[in-house]
Amino acid sequence: MAVVSVQWCRVVICGIRVSHDGGVAVIEDDRLVFGIELEKLDNSRRHRTLGDLDQVADILRSEGLAPTDIDRFVVDGSAPEMDSTETARIATLVGGRPVELAIAPYQDRPGCTIPLARHRFRGHGFGSAAEEYVSYHHVDQHIMGGYCTSPFAARGEDALVLVGDGGARARLYHVVAAARRVRSVATCQEQTQRLSLSSLVRQDPSLPSRLVVTGESALDIKWNSQLRGIFEEVWIPPFPDDSGAAIGAACCEMFRKGRSTALRWGVYSGPRVRVCGVPDNWRRQPCDERGVADLLHRKGEPVVVLSGRAELGPRALGNRSILAPATDSAMRDRLNGIKRRAADRSVAAVCLTQRAAEVFGPGGNDPYLTFEHRIRPEWADRIRAVQLDGTARVQTIDAAAKSPTARILSAYEVISGVPVLCNTSANSEGCGFFPDVAAAARWGGTRYIWSEGYLYTDQARVRQTTRERGSASREWGHTSVTW
Repeated sequence: MAVVSVQWCRVVICGIRVSHDGGVAVIEDDRLVFGIELEKLDNSRRHRTLGDLDQVADILRSEGLAPTDIDRFVVDGSAPEMDSTETARIATLVGGRPVELAIAPYQDRPGCTIPLARHRFRGHGFGSAAEEYVSYHHVDQHIMGGYCTSPFAARGEDALVLVGDGGARARLYHVVAAARRVRSVATCQEQTQRLSLSSLVRQDPSLPSRLVVTGESALDIKWNSQLRGIFEEVWIPPFPDDSGAAIGAACCEMFRKGRSTALRWGVYSGPRVRVCGVPDNWRRQPCDERGVADLLHRKGEPVVVLSGRAELGPRALGNRSILAPATDSAMRDRLNGIKRRAADRSVAAVCLTQRAAEVFGPGGNDPYLTFEHRIRPEWADRIRAVQLDGTARVQTIDAAAKSPTARILSAYEVISGVPVLCNTSANSEGCGFFPDVAAAARWGGTRYIWSEGYLYTDQARVRQTTRERGSASREWGHTSVTW
């Protein structure tokens, strides 16, 4: 008998979010190639829309792709009426000309439509010759973006997905992995969500004890922490809000039509840091991660860190961060001041995973700042900048991770004995992450910027400080760095 060999053809899916929190993401088979949020380009304003559909082709070309390389374009659905079942239309531009793009409505209506309904439209090819695209309900991108990035999907397991989005009542769904099916389970009132979820899990043994939490509500770390006591495992992606809509839209198509239901992805898949010249009045000099750690310890100054690809989602996770010592509570005031935030706002911490349980409770692994942790009493006076009420928002990072921030923190621990630094986002008020050193220098909130092996120092501030303090230069290791 002849053996017939069946080969799987590569499929490239492009997910698109047009309205606020606009973005473009590409999945090749089951691998995330990139996820670009518009607010993270060109020092743009937060929640920026995809103002012109021609930008999709521009972003693809910036990543070495052409629109003709894309097999399927998928647009996230939305509509003013959150329970609408009618096709929605969103006003946008094509080549500067106004158009209306047809998309799926916001969400399914239980009893009227089903989750993961696939809407097909013609009339726009996003630069390709197909002139066809598909669209899914907006709530579907939350479900699939959360589930497909979860460890449950990687293990081929069913999971519940709780979507709390935009003020709507939270909705609970059951993802049946083997059947590639999603079914609606329940809606929950905000005041009784925890009780309702607990009762459901106890009363229906067919429901899985694994939970994905997504939607804007999943940015609430206190709420996330409460859910841990109900389910065996809880997963929250680093982009639970609409910042992950383009990825979620592409995941809808991958889940329904692709080879895998699990996405292979990394959190550092945003735009690359841009290369620029040395800004006026700034000095550039070689400096490795140990040099940055020594600067943090000896000078007690915040440092903007811009490295590699930006992190996905709204939270800075080391590649677009401002790092600072956490040992003095005055640093919290300073960071809130330069970020123009309320003085009583907390500042997040980044901690070595290996020591997180020693410093925080419960500690453990929390790489995406998704849960609340309590500071252990013996550490309360040693990291005062990252706590207000005995709790802290903590990103854990493994010492062996291939990340500049991991190397900075590891070196800082050796120098200071403290495995914790302050970590806040590197951006100006109302804008996305800094795309390059020039944008951070124009902002001017810190004296130091470190990017891709170079330290940039504001010479005007250094001269002023030298006059005031009579400070002297110093060298670190093999790298000559003048503080």
